Amino acid sequence: MRFGRVKRRARLFWLGCALSIVGTITVASAETVIPWDEAEKHVGEEVVVEGRILGVRCSQLSCLLAFDPTLSRFTAVVQAESFKDLPPEKLEQLYSGKQVRIRGKVVENERKPEIVLHSPSDVTLTAGERRRDRQEKETRRAQAEAETLERLATVLDRLADVTERMAAAEDRMEAVLAQLEQRETALALAQASQAPPPPPPASYGEPQPRPAYEALRTVKRGMSRTDVQRLIGDPTFVESSGGGWTTWYYGYGRSISFDARGRATALVGFPPP
Repeated sequence: MRFGRVKRRARLFWLGCALSIVGTITVASAETVIPWDEAEKHVGEEVVVEGRILGVRCSQLSCLLAFDPTLSRFTAVVQAESFKDLPPEKLEQLYSGKQVRIRGKVVENERKPEIVLHSPSDVTLTAGERRRDRQEKETRRAQAEAETLERLATVLDRLADVTERMAAAEDRMEAVLAQLEQRETALALAQASQAPPPPPPASYGEPQPRPAYEALRTVKRGMSRTDVQRLIGDPTFVESSGGGWTTWYYGYGRSISFDARGRATALVGFPPP
């Protein structure tokens, strides 16, 4: 029996806690919101004031959140000691031109109502303002992304243009190099055609085949190439000149020049007959 009474008391306790929580939630959700221009009717009361902040004016001592352009009616005040939690630059950035709710006790100062703000929880954006704020942020973000994409597209277009110009420049450079190579080849061929014939091969001190002395003495001017070749053999080197003239070179500095008819005209290094 005693255990049953304890259980009933515990149930009553938890039921009371639940009812108190529900009551607190109901009171919180049913808080009275008054427009800013009626704040003067609630001096000395803890209220929630709603309105649009038209501007923020700050000095070294305080900041005034103005709901009226003349500052002659209701204002929200942030004292210098609260600047750490509510910095002046943030007040202008976050709340100027926005629909807000101010929570606190309405006091009268110089015959006008005001609420002194101590923490960020004392001033909040309304639900509609938060939605608009989010929409504005999303719009700004979308615009920024679009501008970024547009700038990126411009950069890519310029990069493609530069790439095309570089490719065209490379093609022109290759064409110029090909022309230079052709000119160098033609110049080398021209120089080779105009170069003097190479000298006869040197003996480097080695003995050369020497025809019989009597055969050398029989070589005379007016002989044909065939007769000369029959007497002293093939030359070691033949030089052709213009007009059909040729010169045969033999060892030991001997040479024979033939005219266009193939007749010997000059003998060098041959002994007299």
